[in-house]
Amino acid sequence: MNPEKPSELSPEDKSIKREVFTDMKETGRGEAPKPQQDWDLVWVISGPDMDIAEDFQGNKEVLFNKDDKSAEKDAERKVNESRERFETGIKVAKEVTALRLGKRVEELTMDDLINNSPDVYWNGGDWQNANLRQRIKEGFLDRYNFPSEKVIVSPDFGIQNTGDNFDKIEDSVIENRRKIAIVSDTYHLPRVRRLLCKEGCKISEEDSILYPSEPRRVPVGKALGEIKKIPGYTHKGILGNPNK
Repeated sequence: MNPEKPSELSPEDKSIKREVFTDMKETGRGEAPKPQQDWDLVWVISGPDMDIAEDFQGNKEVLFNKDDKSAEKDAERKVNESRERFETGIKVAKEVTALRLGKRVEELTMDDLINNSPDVYWNGGDWQNANLRQRIKEGFLDRYNFPSEKVIVSPDFGIQNTGDNFDKIEDSVIENRRKIAIVSDTYHLPRVRRLLCKEGCKISEEDSILYPSEPRRVPVGKALGEIKKIPGYTHKGILGNPNK
C-alpha cells in the first residue's frame, strides 16, 4: 500500500502563507517606523522565557524556564529575544522623548524621561514577569539609564501565548493612549498584525504601530513555523485576516 499523501493546501491557505512570507520580507528589508510624539505606550511582546538580563557574556549558567523548549533552544543559540525586544522598546521610548523635548537622545536626563517618556509595558508569562520584576529591583535598568517608574509589568495572568498577551492586556493600560507601538521580532510581527485584525481586539490597527526589534534577523526555523501555523490559526478564528 502506498502511504497517504498529505492533503493539498487550499488556494486560500497558499495565499495566506504567501502574505505572511511577504510581511516578514518587507519588515526585514524595510526601514523601521520613525518614532512620533504621539506614541504614548511602547508595548514589548515577551519572547521565550529567558532571563531578561542574559547577554551570554562570561561562563555563567544561562537562566531560563526549563519548561520552555523554545528558550532552551535559544540558550543553545545564544539568542535572547526577550532582552532584545525589551532593549528595542527602551530605545523607542527614548527616541519619542527626545522628539517631544527637541533634544538628542544622548542629552536626555533621568528627569526628562520620568516626566516625558511613554510608558514601556510588559505583560509576559508569570515566569517572565517575576524575572523582570526581580531584575529591576537589582538595578537592571541602570545599564540603559532608564527609570523604573516608566516600566509597567502586568500582574500575573497566566499568559501562555501571544493571543493571551492581547486578550489579557489591561484596559487601564491602553485607555487614552493616542498610539501604541508594539515591539516584537520580524518573524513574529505577521502574527501580531493578524491579532490586531481579530474581531473584538482591544487595540485597532489604526491606533498601533508595529516595530521590529533589533537585530532584525529572521531565524529560518521560527519563520517557517509561523508561515505554516498562521493559516490554521486563521481558520480557527485565533487570528484575524487583514485582507477582509
